Amino acid sequence: MSLSATHVLLEMPTGRPDFDAAWIAKASEAEALWSTALADHEFHDRVELLHGDGMPDLAAFAREALDELKQQNCAAAFELYADGYGTFSREFGLMVRLGFFVYDGVCYRLALPRLLTSHLVRQAAVGLCAVGEYWGDDIVVLTPERQLHMHHKSDAEAWQSRQRAMRRLTVINV
Repeated sequence: MSLSATHVLLEMPTGRPDFDAAWIAKASEAEALWSTALADHEFHDRVELLHGDGMPDLAAFAREALDELKQQNCAAAFELYADGYGTFSREFGLMVRLGFFVYDGVCYRLALPRLLTSHLVRQAAVGLCAVGEYWGDDIVVLTPERQLHMHHKSDAEAWQSRQRAMRRLTVINV
């Protein structure tokens, strides 16, 4: 995709009240493993691209994403760089690599990872750092969008509108 494709589409399950709490608990578990991994100075230095200008917080990201999805009727288009720093892109990239989001061919759906270990968290972080782009003068910029399914803003907004309309029709027909 071109650089103008900056949005990801997210959708959460509906009708599963236990899912939200389980998903947040898993994200908190991932955050604890991430924090523990960063205590290892060698690993900390190896993944500096992920935290050089702000430390990813997987638990906070999960709560914010879930809250936003609930406000948007369980389907939303997120701009990967809306925060101006790329923190969202790094946190989302890590969460995708850990299995919290699964791409279904159209959008990313929230999912519960089957297994979280320190090794998997480290592997996800190192893998995400591998998509850095050299800009010269010893500057490397993390570009997680290279491994994500991105959409242009207009396409993302159209998808979000269709999802909302379909959900309204479903509610009316029940």
